[in-house]
Amino acid sequence: MPSQGGARLGAIPAGPARKTDLPDIYEAQPGDAMPSICLIGDSGAGKTHQLGLLIAHLRTRGLATIVISVESKHQGLTPHKPLILPIGAPVRQGDALRMPTATERYHRLIAFRDELRAGKFREHGGLPVGAIVTDGLTEMGNIVKGYKFDNMPVAGNTGQPNVLRAYGEIGTDLLDLMAALKEAASDAGKSYGMAPITVVATCVETLKDGKFVPLLPGNIAPDNFAQQFEVVLRLAVESAGPNTTAMQYVAHTMPGEVFLPQTGRWVAKVPAGLFDTKVINPNLGEMHEKLTAYYRGESTATDNR
Repeated sequence: MPSQGGARLGAIPAGPARKTDLPDIYEAQPGDAMPSICLIGDSGAGKTHQLGLLIAHLRTRGLATIVISVESKHQGLTPHKPLILPIGAPVRQGDALRMPTATERYHRLIAFRDELRAGKFREHGGLPVGAIVTDGLTEMGNIVKGYKFDNMPVAGNTGQPNVLRAYGEIGTDLLDLMAALKEAASDAGKSYGMAPITVVATCVETLKDGKFVPLLPGNIAPDNFAQQFEVVLRLAVESAGPNTTAMQYVAHTMPGEVFLPQTGRWVAKVPAGLFDTKVINPNLGEMHEKLTAYYRGESTATDNR
């Protein structure tokens, strides 16, 4: 594997390049990829709690976790002492501090995306980083939406605000941010000398047209959401049984259906054979251990979806 900053595998030789030039073929190896995970569920379903379990799990292995904090809601994670990259940090203006504008938050997100693709965030202060956590996608969507509506595109023939185009740009930007997360966990970075890293994002869900869907602006990002992560876990709080009032936290690992109060479906996927279809009282740290063993080739799954 080339070192950071060196020539990448499959680099086109110096000089004029033809459009038909192809990268070199290489053989993927176990460990060339890490999980890209999204936790989706309603507020109170335990998404942030699961992030805390993962951070604690990685700490026992000498690995730090970087939390990309898009809103000030990581208080529940502070006992685990993660590294925080605050997108909403105040901006210094003279001797005073002020809240960042929607445009400033947006450009911070874009800078994070670009630096992630350049191989940053794999270590901090000499400590290896085991995961990059984004809490969460819904808040990212609100930042992108705020920027696009503050900088509304206009229709060329009328000069009037083009809201439809704005929503299209919001969806495109969100998909690109999610794609950067998936790329960081894939073997693609190995071509550039960058070690893959686990990435985890959270997303609030909402019920729309009888289906539980991610709460993201527009239609492009929600409709293409499931393809942006290798693992999607739907977290929920459900009854512990027909003869009890007790409730329990669960993680659904496969698409499913509910009947009350309204028929609906949800998105979920993992490599088949690794987990039960419904994990009771899930622990993302333990699930991450199984997933990384699978990606290292130390365990198998009956189907690699």
